[in-house]
Amino acid sequence: MWLDHPEHGELPAKRLIDCVFALAPNGRILHFHVEQMEIVNGSDGTRFHLQDTAANPERAHCQIIPPVVNAFPQRARGDRTP
Repeated sequence: MWLDHPEHGELPAKRLIDCVFALAPNGRILHFHVEQMEIVNGSDGTRFHLQDTAANPERAHCQIIPPVVNAFPQRARGDRTP
């Protein structure tokens, strides 16, 4: 899974329930929600395209714990690893 972020480009991502976590280049884990993005399932896997929409108001208290950092896919020789 990958998140297309307007500032950071393509980032490895994980989805947990309605939360989408992405690993920023500086190692920070970014936290978004499905209503904030377009979700495209293609031959290269699921891609999340961040949109200019806010999370639902009830998400303000979201307490989902993100996956461990080493669970994010890594780039290897230009290939995507699920």
